[in-house]
Amino acid sequence: MPKMTESELSAILASEERAALGYLGGALSEARKKAMNYYLGEPFGNEMQDRSQVVSTDVADTVEWILPGLVKIFTASDDVVEFQPTGPEDEESAKQASDWCNWVALRDNPGFTVMYEAMKDALLQKTGIIKAWQDSTPTYKHQTFYGIPQDSLQLLKAQEALGEITIESETPVAEDPTQEGRSFYDVEIRKVKSNGRARIEAVPPEEFLISRRARDIETAHYVSHRKLRTQSDLIEDGYDREIVETLTSEYEDLSGESATRYKDIDENQIGSPSDKTDKASREVWVTESYILIDYDGDGIAERRKVTHAGNGKATILTIDGKPDNEEWEGPVPFAVLTPILMPHRVIGRSVADLVMDLQLIKSTVMRQMLDNSYLINNKGHVYDPMKVETEDLLVSRPGRNLRTKNGADPATALAPIEYQSITGDVYPLLEYLDTVREGRTGVSRASQGLDADVLAKSTAHAVSQITTAAAARVELIARVFAETGIKRLFKLLLWLACTYQDKPRVIKLRNKWIPIDPTELDEEMDVQINVGLGTGNRDSILAHLAMLGNSQQLIVAAQGGMEG
Repeated sequence: MPKMTESELSAILASEERAALGYLGGALSEARKKAMNYYLGEPFGNEMQDRSQVVSTDVADTVEWILPGLVKIFTASDDVVEFQPTGPEDEESAKQASDWCNWVALRDNPGFTVMYEAMKDALLQKTGIIKAWQDSTPTYKHQTFYGIPQDSLQLLKAQEALGEITIESETPVAEDPTQEGRSFYDVEIRKVKSNGRARIEAVPPEEFLISRRARDIETAHYVSHRKLRTQSDLIEDGYDREIVETLTSEYEDLSGESATRYKDIDENQIGSPSDKTDKASREVWVTESYILIDYDGDGIAERRKVTHAGNGKATILTIDGKPDNEEWEGPVPFAVLTPILMPHRVIGRSVADLVMDLQLIKSTVMRQMLDNSYLINNKGHVYDPMKVETEDLLVSRPGRNLRTKNGADPATALAPIEYQSITGDVYPLLEYLDTVREGRTGVSRASQGLDADVLAKSTAHAVSQITTAAAARVELIARVFAETGIKRLFKLLLWLACTYQDKPRVIKLRNKWIPIDPTELDEEMDVQINVGLGTGNRDSILAHLAMLGNSQQLIVAAQGGMEG
């Protein structure tokens, strides 16, 4: 078979992008928008005028209770992962790999923020996505030397010849009378501080596209990261200006998820990013795709990384006239977190999925209870229009005055409409709904430490059982995150170190400067995730330590003391 043309590749990319999960809305996008609306406490759309419109916040309460424990598990220490050696000779390199990847994730990157955002996305919107890639942009340090002699300038030029620095300017200055015959210069240099580094970021769920029938990231036929970027950013990244300037900036939030996220702070957006008159700041859709395709016509599909732009179409970007289209031999650079795994698919269920229906039911019941209270506290009346001033009845406010006509007896002129209170029936129903939520999520009032009555009525053993059961549910989510997304993230960081880091680097760990040589690392090492699971709660640990201490005292006494 002949090699695929660029136009054929563009057509396939556009087709795969449009067919991917989340691109054109669909069930996944609708579910994520619904979850975000529930989290923000937005109205359901079934509200009635002049009736209570209160909204319960079960989704937000559940997510915000689970999240602190999860984030603490993964960020409380400097050692999120341990790499296991493949042989006795790999002990030292495994330790270096662990130190390096933990440092990159938590020190050289905003690891806490990235994990917080990804975990919150997962709990609320089914998936949290973390992307890991090598940022090859060099960073520089500028220095200026004033009045250095000619021989020092020559040393700087020798460093420049070796590629260690760049002399940006050299300006002769007035000679020192005491230094007859010597020349002096003011010199500005630029030194490369870093040739690039591994980067991680939390990707918004709507920017991540994947084949509909994908079972995992590595075997997925199509995976991509689709985001808005300015024309200026693309040119700075080295893409050919001629291609970039032909891109249309037809902004369209096809899924509506981004608009939903900003709904509570930007309800009425005027215009769009494509309305800017400054071409450099115009935004266009840019997609970084990882696709399995038989590009070279040998009958075998290979993974290729292609960067293309356009909304609903795929214009492949070029660098120095060459398409940004390369065979990709490494792992797909995404790690996906999902709290409740569903067999045989990448995207599972969220915690929000478990409680959204309860939020709707509780809101409905609470509205009915409040409406009932309003009616009891501000009753309607049956009245005789010939004996009562109708205008007074049209005014509804506490302490209003009602006038009767021609001295009519109020007892015969009007009578209040009596309403039966439903509060006694509603409170048990609300309690029941809370019990259902606790059973689904493991988030109970006792485990939250909020309800004094629950704690007072429960024995210490019962409270311990409740809190342990709640912790087990959170620990299960943590274990799922650890064995799927976090494990993959750190394997990606190890691969980046082995592939791109070609020089030893000294990093500060445990108040010591430790040299790390990535050339000695092995990307095939196994990863063990340290998430502190299975150790019980703090009270349990202290109780076991106390028992161990008592046993040790008995042993010492039985052998006749310390010198026995």
